[in-house]
Amino acid sequence: AVLGSTQCILIWIGLRFIRRAAESSDKGLEQQGKADEKRHNEAMKALADRHAATMKAEADRHAEVMQAFERQERESDRRHTEAMEAAERRERESLRRHEETMLAFERQRGDAEKRHAESMAVLDTQRQAMETLIERTAPSPPRA
Repeated sequence: AVLGSTQCILIWIGLRFIRRAAESSDKGLEQQGKADEKRHNEAMKALADRHAATMKAEADRHAEVMQAFERQERESDRRHTEAMEAAERRERESLRRHEETMLAFERQRGDAEKRHAESMAVLDTQRQAMETLIERTAPSPPRA
């Protein structure tokens, strides 16, 4: 009976040691879990903060790019408008010069026709004078 009681006491003491070790281990694991969870939460907050900062920086860069694009678009529109106005001015000037040239050409043509008519009249007068001269100076036809 002493031997059995001693064995029971030793088993009971061993079980108490095991139970205390398990409780201590559970407390350590619980503390480790809390520390891990705290580090995880801190890491997630830091990641979220970095993500928010990155997103803000990207949004700021996007806004800058869009402003630059809009300035470039306005400048392009302004240059296009100026180019179109200049082209219209050149077209109007070209049409004006064409009309002036055509009027000058018509005047020259009218002058040329007038000079041609005068030359033809002079030639006709000269032809008539030659015919008269030939008639007067030509020998008489022989009499039969």
